[in-house]
Amino acid sequence: TIPHRFRTLGGFPVQSRLTMLFDLYVPADGWLQRLDPRTKIALVLCGAALFVVMNHLLVLLGLLALIHIMLLTSRVPPRQIGWVWRQLLRVVVIIVLVWPFFARVAGPVIFSLGPFSVTWTSVWAGLATATRVVGMSLLFFVILFTTRQNDLVRGLVRLGLPFEWGLTLSMALRFIPTFSQTIAQIRDAQAARGWQVERGDIRGRLRGLTPVLVALIIDVLRTGDTLGMALAVRGVGSGRPRTVWRDICFGRWDWVALVLIGLIFVALIYLRFGRGFGAEIL
Repeated sequence: TIPHRFRTLGGFPVQSRLTMLFDLYVPADGWLQRLDPRTKIALVLCGAALFVVMNHLLVLLGLLALIHIMLLTSRVPPRQIGWVWRQLLRVVVIIVLVWPFFARVAGPVIFSLGPFSVTWTSVWAGLATATRVVGMSLLFFVILFTTRQNDLVRGLVRLGLPFEWGLTLSMALRFIPTFSQTIAQIRDAQAARGWQVERGDIRGRLRGLTPVLVALIIDVLRTGDTLGMALAVRGVGSGRPRTVWRDICFGRWDWVALVLIGLIFVALIYLRFGRGFGAEIL
């Protein structure tokens, strides 16, 4: 029996934390889980395009809120959404702090530092960029949280990608959070052995990251070797047509969802370029 104080790791129960290391899919009876993978791919691509073309901070925040509503109504646990936020927190902070210095946007000047001038408009631009990054990241986690890996591969293949390409893309999306968790575990293990990277100058801190990088490279090589053997055993790369045990198919709600996605996307694109909706930062 695991002692009570060791039943959580990083805010997750041990069992769910270990499950997340290998599969982000949430096996719940949510409406997103019931949709065809191709429908969700269309949703993600249209949503990503909207995040790119929209500039208004409130519009971006509205899109971000809509993603959270979709995930929560599909019974994705809030702790998994929070896990994504924690992974992006440092990137968001860096964008918010650095972007205003390099965004040459006219507006009331807050202060000047040498050749750089920070304006209120550039601050809002930094917030908008951070919101855009979080929103587009969460969009891709919509697929990972609500789609089985084999269904995602099958969906990519049905869209015209070769099986090997679909499998490679699916594994790439799946192993990014896995290696992120691996880095966290390596850092914790090294810290338990007295490793301290927070001390010293920048050069010393970079040198202190060497144990983490070495352990990560070893883990990646081991994972790649094991994965290669597993794929070879399953006949990947043999050149023969592959069969599937459970194929995917479009249902009535998939067509309804596609129509709604298309209508909303076309309407927002028209408002953006035809009426100027969301063109300005504020």
